[in-house]
Amino acid sequence: MGRATSAGLLAAVVLTGSACSDGNKGADSPLTPSKAETSTVTIGDAAASTGPAAPIPGARTGGTVTVHEQADITHLDPAEVYPNNAQALSMLFTRQLTAYKKVDGKFVLVGDLATDTGTTTDGGKTWRFTLKDGIKFDDGTPVTAKDVKYGVERLYDPGKVLGPKYVPQWLSGSDYTKAYQGPAKSGSLPDNVVETPDDKTIIFRLKDIHAEFPFAVAMPYTSPVQKSRDGKAYDTAPVSTGPYKVEGHDDTKLTLVRNPHWDPATDPIRHSYPDRWEVKFGLQSQQATQQFIADVGPDKNAISLSFGVDSQYAEQVQTRADLKERLLSGVNPYVYYYAINTSRVTDLKVRKAILTAFPKQQVRQIQGGPAYGEFATTILSPTVQGFSNYDLFNVAPTGDPEAAKKLLAGATPTIVYAYQQGEVSDRVAVAVQQGLEKAGFKIVKKPVSAETWYDESTKKDNGFDLYFGGWASDWPGGSGFIPVLFDGRTIADGTYNYARYNDATVNAEIDRIAAIGDVTEQNAQWMALDKKIMEQVPVVPYVYSRTTRLYGSNVGGAELDIYGATSPANLFLKS
Repeated sequence: MGRATSAGLLAAVVLTGSACSDGNKGADSPLTPSKAETSTVTIGDAAASTGPAAPIPGARTGGTVTVHEQADITHLDPAEVYPNNAQALSMLFTRQLTAYKKVDGKFVLVGDLATDTGTTTDGGKTWRFTLKDGIKFDDGTPVTAKDVKYGVERLYDPGKVLGPKYVPQWLSGSDYTKAYQGPAKSGSLPDNVVETPDDKTIIFRLKDIHAEFPFAVAMPYTSPVQKSRDGKAYDTAPVSTGPYKVEGHDDTKLTLVRNPHWDPATDPIRHSYPDRWEVKFGLQSQQATQQFIADVGPDKNAISLSFGVDSQYAEQVQTRADLKERLLSGVNPYVYYYAINTSRVTDLKVRKAILTAFPKQQVRQIQGGPAYGEFATTILSPTVQGFSNYDLFNVAPTGDPEAAKKLLAGATPTIVYAYQQGEVSDRVAVAVQQGLEKAGFKIVKKPVSAETWYDESTKKDNGFDLYFGGWASDWPGGSGFIPVLFDGRTIADGTYNYARYNDATVNAEIDRIAAIGDVTEQNAQWMALDKKIMEQVPVVPYVYSRTTRLYGSNVGGAELDIYGATSPANLFLKS
């Protein structure tokens, strides 16, 4: 499946919570949460999918929101939108079959274009959606099921390489471009794949059961596209179905203005309080944090979708009362871990010794302390459905080198520790080396340039024994984690099975769980498999990553979206 490439790309390019020093010389500060925060996502019914969105107390209309981002939002074409900041921004001008809204602080999946989250009568192999009345493109043309189908057909184009590919893969198999190459070359997809019997109905016929399909179509790539307006310029200024549309886009700025044909009565998720959005590119983390702290002029009206607080300001923003009032902080979907290459480190006792001796707290202190994340003991994130925290080994975060020595029983294994070169990661490498050598390991450090890290680390035979990894599912379920990271049948050049883990029993369990038609039961089973895999210690779980981000003092309605970006859905300016 293409989940590996897709989710891996997301993990590679997304900007999440910043690593930063908390100023302590020894243990982490008391800001450390006592346990992992969990996030329950529910599936809403037709009533929950009905607009308009509930009004935000105290919200007013008007003004311009400034958005600071480090680099240009390269792709606006929904077929190629993937980084979490681009997905967050696209909420302003695209709509999908389903989407997430927040109710009482919890995420609910609801129908966005559709009247509900889809229906199936065969356990999750065939999915039917009905479009709402009154949804239009920004030129006033009504959105039809054929426009949604055309948007999906574009995903098959071999030139559309950066966005997720779940829908075409589930419809046509992993080699989906061999079956169909997009509407320009291959005409329309046949009705036995995607059918639009009328203007309001679209039916997807998948090759296999996918109970998670309603979540997979919540991403921008199921946005409707007008065939008559498609073309080379679509990536710069796509057609809008949301509350805003693109007015201008160059290397320094992207401007969004109101879309007069968006009807809030159809939309249960978004508001359109600001008049205008100006997304400015070019700031670095330190400068952005300084500007948010200073809170002067237009920066009073500013947010960032992705900038984390720069390392040197972490303690300041979490202890100064006026800054804490405008701080977004929470666990995001990423789990960071250290992969143990099981094809090279074949002795389970040695892998257990690595986990037992690993100096999590010392490493996290270098990377920013509690603001960087909460210590992890599982593979899955607390943000997925069905999460249940456990700790099989009960090792202190500082590591236990004496207990690790007993596991090694006098042996001195050599471990190649590979890492991206950089000031912080160089310091981390020293801490890892010191922690493991106390237990009797011999550590060979292997620095790799940042430019070649992903190419090197995803090679089947990379020569690494221990190295950093991170993952976030594209929806809050285990099907976006476990098969990508631990299915032994995916081990090849380009693999994201960093641990090179291949267990026939686990592979069979992956197939069994994937075929479960009830998503709640499926996610409970993924959690059980998480624990079974950890018995073999293919990874050292490190932290559940945190987002820590500032916004301007005149901004109201700021919150994190399901991917850890700043959500624009409810934002307004106070004055």
